[in-house]
Amino acid sequence: MNIPDELYENEVICFLAERYHTSSREIVRHFLVQTGDAAPSGNDLIKFRLEENEMEILCGLMNL
Repeated sequence: MNIPDELYENEVICFLAERYHTSSREIVRHFLVQTGDAAPSGNDLIKFRLEENEMEILCGLMNL
C-alpha cells in the first residue's frame, strides 16, 4: 500500500504515536496489520493493539 508521507505527520496519527510511545510509521503499520492489509514480518512483535475507535478514525484518514 502506498502511504503518502503527509499522513505520517497527521495530528491524529502523531497523537496516537505519542500515546503508544512509538513512531507515526509504527501506528500506520499496526493499523495495516490489524486490518489485514499487511502481514507482520517475522521479526515484528505487535507491542500494542489499536482500539476499535482508533481503528475507525484511521480508516477514515486512509479512506478505507
